[in-house]
Amino acid sequence: MDTKNQVGLTPYYSNPKVRKEIDELLFQNAKIQSNLGIDSTKQEKNEGHRKSKEISKQIKNLDRNFAKSAFPEYIK
Repeated sequence: MDTKNQVGLTPYYSNPKVRKEIDELLFQNAKIQSNLGIDSTKQEKNEGHRKSKEISKQIKNLDRNFAKSAFPEYIK
């Protein structure tokens, strides 16, 4: 992608290294969420919520705008 087209793009879309890191964090979050269900205890749900929030903070450090769109419940 040439630099002319990268103007205004967030790091997720303009930096392959950042994209790879964020994709790995999103994959970890997907695994956490997929392991929660109606039979999960309140403690398990709280732990999943805590881990997702931590992942959202890590993504925010890489690309704030992407984190706001992916985790609107955590990123203000």
